[in-house]
Amino acid sequence: MPYPVPFFFRKKLLFLFFGLSTSPLFAQQSAEVFQPDSVKKIIQAAPITRSLRVDGRLDEAEWAQALPVTGFVQIEPYQRQAATHDTEVRLLYNRNFLYVAARLRDSEGRRALRVPNLKRDFQYGSSDVFGVSVDGFRDQRNAMMFAANPYGSQRDLLSFDDAIFDEDWDGLWRVRTTRSDSGWVVEMAIPWQTLRYQRRDTSRSGDQTWGINFFRLRRASNELTTWSAIPRAFSPLRMPYEGLLTGLQPPPPRANVRVQPYLLLSDDRYDGSEIGQRHTTALKAGGELKWAINPSTVLDLTVNTDFAQADADRQVNNLTRLSVFFPERRPFFLENAGLFGVGLASLNGGNWGGQMTVQPFFSRRIGLDAAGQPIPIEAGARLVYRSPERNAGVLYMRQRGATGLSATNYVVGRFSENFGKQNRLGGLLTLRNDATHTNLTGSVDGFFRLQPSLSLSTMLSVSGSSGNPVTARNEPGFFGFYQLLRKSNQWIW
Repeated sequence: MPYPVPFFFRKKLLFLFFGLSTSPLFAQQSAEVFQPDSVKKIIQAAPITRSLRVDGRLDEAEWAQALPVTGFVQIEPYQRQAATHDTEVRLLYNRNFLYVAARLRDSEGRRALRVPNLKRDFQYGSSDVFGVSVDGFRDQRNAMMFAANPYGSQRDLLSFDDAIFDEDWDGLWRVRTTRSDSGWVVEMAIPWQTLRYQRRDTSRSGDQTWGINFFRLRRASNELTTWSAIPRAFSPLRMPYEGLLTGLQPPPPRANVRVQPYLLLSDDRYDGSEIGQRHTTALKAGGELKWAINPSTVLDLTVNTDFAQADADRQVNNLTRLSVFFPERRPFFLENAGLFGVGLASLNGGNWGGQMTVQPFFSRRIGLDAAGQPIPIEAGARLVYRSPERNAGVLYMRQRGATGLSATNYVVGRFSENFGKQNRLGGLLTLRNDATHTNLTGSVDGFFRLQPSLSLSTMLSVSGSSGNPVTARNEPGFFGFYQLLRKSNQWIW
């Protein structure tokens, strides 16, 4: 399945034809891919002592202590022009949460709101949305995005260089909204444990400064605005254009442990002349443990993994000779999936090669046989490290033996090094081993931001198998690609 592309990451050729018929001044402004402002916009979060009730009303006295910021400017449709509807943002924090609140005024009130559904991780472009992108390390590369629509549905993701997006990441945070004849209000409470940031500065005050930006999409007029101006060619996750959040004194990052055990008891009785009479009882226990050792390192463990709560796949009639890439829906594999998702589809943020999707590691192969029937997973572990300089991760899964299949071990290792302003080199190693068959794949990938509007993505993979039960011979393989991508306000090459 092609990688889902958010609304403001898409560029439509219709804008080109509209641009040809507008005034020369507008054409000149819309054609400009400007540099980040040398003087950054600044917002300050006010400290408070008590916890707020997150209800989307902003009637607590503490909200009056926070200085609001306004002055949103357009990305679409008229770049750098003032927003047609005001947006006011305030920030507070205490020892547990960072609070974000916004009043999104609209002259048409409730009638202008567009929300087609209430599911989590809703599709961009389908509804009104307010969001915040946070750069806790202030490296202008990593971003955590938290967004909500007028009815409180959540949307979050991790972004790297505005090029690689982990949309499967689900952070722990709360949001509530209210709607009125003057617009709508959103109130967020983001725990410090969810945010990633460095330890408190060693300066005299101990305050931290983060990168931050806010964005709003008004679906009725397709107007996309941001607090800190960004060219139309980029998304609100292009963090070199971020503003500054000052005056923060967050608590020191600490370990965070979450345990999710489960117990399943089944009792089956059969009574019939054709099926016979029998009574069976089964007990299954297991669970998962997540240990956030520090803001950069997370360990996940799973035993007797159960995926009963995972969504069912959509039914697809495949009329091609190519395999169907069903999206991963199992929670354990969704966490940090973007780190291991090296390949043509994941690098691009879209399936630019038509039906050609190449991923050296595809987690849906684990826990399923060739016919798509589930196979129990005995245990698994994943250790992930992320920092402004590098990312690394190791995944191990033990698949139980089934009828005609022996127990199987899966090992995946990933490492990438960031260098320069926005460049990255990395490698991925995958190993699949059972009693009769071994497969090994090695990949090297890179991303290079040659200019603000020009990037190069590339990958080279080699693979080898031994003990193939069908051919009984080694099967070496090779794949490589490169993509030179240029994005301007009118064209994508």
